[in-house]
Amino acid sequence: MTTPEPHNPASLAQPGPEATNPTGGGVPAPPVPQRRRRRRWVWPAAVVVAVLVGVAMGGGAAGSDPTQSEEYLALADERDALSDAVESAESRADRAEAETAEQVAALDKRAGALDQRQAELEGRETDVAAREAAVTATEDAIAASQIQIGTWTVGVDIQPGTYRTAEPVTSTCYWGIYRSGTNKADIIDNDIVEGGHPTVTLSEGQDFENGCGVWDKQ
Repeated sequence: MTTPEPHNPASLAQPGPEATNPTGGGVPAPPVPQRRRRRRWVWPAAVVVAVLVGVAMGGGAAGSDPTQSEEYLALADERDALSDAVESAESRADRAEAETAEQVAALDKRAGALDQRQAELEGRETDVAAREAAVTATEDAIAASQIQIGTWTVGVDIQPGTYRTAEPVTSTCYWGIYRSGTNKADIIDNDIVEGGHPTVTLSEGQDFENGCGVWDKQ
């Protein structure tokens, strides 16, 4: 860096040797104006000042810690608060997801138990329906092979065949066989029974009047 020359005001004010008037006469010539020396030190000084200011500013910026500024600390606090809020929300979401999974598992378990119970009930219903069907078939078979008290048409109400009273007759009773459609006017066979197990053989086209209890097909 160039050192500025010292400023000497006297050197600027001193006149040079007196010049004589070329026209003569002994009158001194007017003094020749002296050119002032240029202050070459002004620009380098300004540069030095600017450099020093820049260095000072740069040094101050480099030496300071931005993480200790109020703005940075405020942003850091806001960041930490947002991070805590996010973590809290994620924690709540995780708990809710876990609770939902537990509820779904419990519902699935209950649904499985209900399905199993439904299957068992359906199996029982199937068994009951099968037993009922068997009972109904048995009852129908028994009914078809029995003759109750009343008047019946063979081949329509009762099956043809030989029948015998299920219980012995203990009192007087009547049975009769008629040609079907004659309103008991055409008697094929009849009897008044006073005891024992009477037996009859019935064919299609006949009406049978029973007054002696239940008859079983033989």
